[in-house]
Amino acid sequence: MSSYDVVIVGGGMVGATLALMLAQKTTLQIALIDAKALSADWTPGAIEPRVSAISLASQRIFQHLQIWDAISVKRMSPYRKMHVWDASGSGVLQFDCDSLNLAALGHIIEDNVMRSSIIEKLKAYPAVQLLSPLKLLSLEEKTDCIDIHAEGGHTLRAKLLIAADGGQSWVREQVGIDIKHRPYAHTAMVTTVKTALPHQSTAWQRFLPTGPLAFLPLADEHHSSIVWSTSEAEALRLQALDVVSFQQELSRAFDYQLGEVIAPYPRYAFPLEMRHAKNYVKPRVALVGDAAHTVHPLAGQGVNLGLLDAASLLDVITEALAKKRDFASFATLRRYERGRKSDNLSMLTFVEAIKTIFGSHVKPMQTLRNVGLNMTNHTQFIKHFFANYAVGNRSDLPGLAK
Repeated sequence: MSSYDVVIVGGGMVGATLALMLAQKTTLQIALIDAKALSADWTPGAIEPRVSAISLASQRIFQHLQIWDAISVKRMSPYRKMHVWDASGSGVLQFDCDSLNLAALGHIIEDNVMRSSIIEKLKAYPAVQLLSPLKLLSLEEKTDCIDIHAEGGHTLRAKLLIAADGGQSWVREQVGIDIKHRPYAHTAMVTTVKTALPHQSTAWQRFLPTGPLAFLPLADEHHSSIVWSTSEAEALRLQALDVVSFQQELSRAFDYQLGEVIAPYPRYAFPLEMRHAKNYVKPRVALVGDAAHTVHPLAGQGVNLGLLDAASLLDVITEALAKKRDFASFATLRRYERGRKSDNLSMLTFVEAIKTIFGSHVKPMQTLRNVGLNMTNHTQFIKHFFANYAVGNRSDLPGLAK
């Protein structure tokens, strides 16, 4: 049996970042487990289809952890403007970093660029043991620890078990935490495209009658990552199109905003679902990231919410250690839950409202949303409020995000 202070299940961006936080800010012994091999390898020539819009708050977290430069050296694209418009009307909403006195509104970064940089940094900390690939079989909750049984007869004992293993969290299911779950009735199609015109360091989003279509700028000014959220039937149709037909459909759907689209890269599709755990914690158990909540990608906040979870949990743990309290007790972990649950619920509610409003085919609603977009676009204090909230410039943030 191997004993650890903290066992984190899930070596994605949120789980790996949390392991790095704990390694840098505490003296705890940590195990990071993943069913797949955790690798620091990165191939410069290959563009990862999955990207994330990293907020300024998340950037500050990475800077505090001294991995931002490593990410920057590989590949990223700052976006300085956002352009949102309604295909069913005249509504337009634009954000510009200059009006907010910012160098950028955020950065579009390939997921494997971040993952590889985090894992590479983790390998410098002997307090963190990377256990992958490792399949977990069962766990036992005890008064002062949790025993996790894995293939090969291995047992890991943890004072604190953290679930960072995604929307279909195995840990969450094992410990019996229920979730509120609702399909968004959308499938997201993800791919990389080349456009005739440069993307102008702008994140573009067009709300179509079937769902939002986003073009996110990549490092090369003629390349963008797209996220096309649409109905399951429409996604299947689009997935079945040959390359030329798909290019033509995508160009039209985007209203030729960046000219003709060339899309020779593979397309991937996955269903979108809203999940929100009814509890984020139990004695000696905490959920972070997608294990606690999943949200529609239209606002680009998924990874950012997870990183704020990790930073908030770090604050709670370090405070408990400083006061010589049990960092894994229910009383301690409840402070984390109270701090993050309401914030995440607000974002889930906001995204649900936007999806409902822009998914409506009722004429009065279409008129109202276009008026709302234009009014917001021309009311600076409202626009600045939304922009600052989205990029992570607000006061109620955990320590590493400030």
